[in-house]
Amino acid sequence: MTASAHIYLDLVRRALNLAGEELRGHRVIGEIMIHERCVILVRYSWADDGTRIEADIALEGRGGIVRQVVVGAGRSVGLPNDWVEDILPAAFDHGPSAAAGFPTGMYPSWERPGLRVLAAPASLLVPMTFLASLRLRDDIGYDDLEPAIRIAAQAGIKSAKRLKRLVAPYLERRVKEDGEIARTIERRLSQFDYALDRFGCGLVLNATPKSLADVAALAREDGDCFGLAAGEFEEAFYQQKDKAAQQAMLDPVPIPTGEPRDNAWLGAVGEHLAQRWGLEVPPWTQEAAFMGGQRPYFWPDETLARDIQIIETPPAFRRRLLFTYAEPLMNAKFPNDRKVRMPFWH
Repeated sequence: MTASAHIYLDLVRRALNLAGEELRGHRVIGEIMIHERCVILVRYSWADDGTRIEADIALEGRGGIVRQVVVGAGRSVGLPNDWVEDILPAAFDHGPSAAAGFPTGMYPSWERPGLRVLAAPASLLVPMTFLASLRLRDDIGYDDLEPAIRIAAQAGIKSAKRLKRLVAPYLERRVKEDGEIARTIERRLSQFDYALDRFGCGLVLNATPKSLADVAALAREDGDCFGLAAGEFEEAFYQQKDKAAQQAMLDPVPIPTGEPRDNAWLGAVGEHLAQRWGLEVPPWTQEAAFMGGQRPYFWPDETLARDIQIIETPPAFRRRLLFTYAEPLMNAKFPNDRKVRMPFWH
């Protein structure tokens, strides 16, 4: 290592120590998680009323205290404003390993921490970012979440369903104790799907489904593909004007996917499309595997929408305890002149 490199790394260490000391004064723990060349800043704070300690996790935006402190500390020792993103990740290259070398540690010291720095795998960075997103501030937007979204996608987390499985162990207690948290979690999961599409990281089907049997086959290969495959099938169905061809898209018997809710949805889609388009209802839709269970499912799962969902849901879905809206299969290809008009719609 050259003398200039030693000086350079010494500046980084001094900045981290200064930032950690200042954050201690604010009674927060800052965390810098580094994944390859990507950096995520998070703030941890807590309150203690003498009977219980409540912790809060927040993602740091441009105006967040952790970012302000570390940028200011770097500036005070001669580092540029973007040193955390551009310089700090490179400092790992000078340690014995990216996971254990400098600058991994607690600053200003292990005994008096105010700032934590670590090389974080996707299995840690993604859940921590998701937990922090439950307390999003006004200065946090999709662009701030892009690095974490891309890391998740690279790790194979390309759907809300898969993300939910990853973060569930971190959320169990909070969901049980706070009903509002459960609703926020569902909103964030839905936004994750949107963000994946926005940044071009979403799921891609191996083939275009030409029947509901094809949808089931794609879902058996990857359960996260079910929603995307079903949506593409529905678009293809609406664009097909020949009734015989439409019937041929519904008739092939799907092999159950292994997910009861998806199987019930397949049965409902097959029965509903046949009823709406004046076709023969395929016999397979009435088989037990495609008839749903004893527990209702609401989509989207918004408490405020449940009354209207219970009222509007069409027969093929409600008999399977799948509650949604009057047009559950609406998309951009749905013919406008065929949209149902409920009596109370304006």
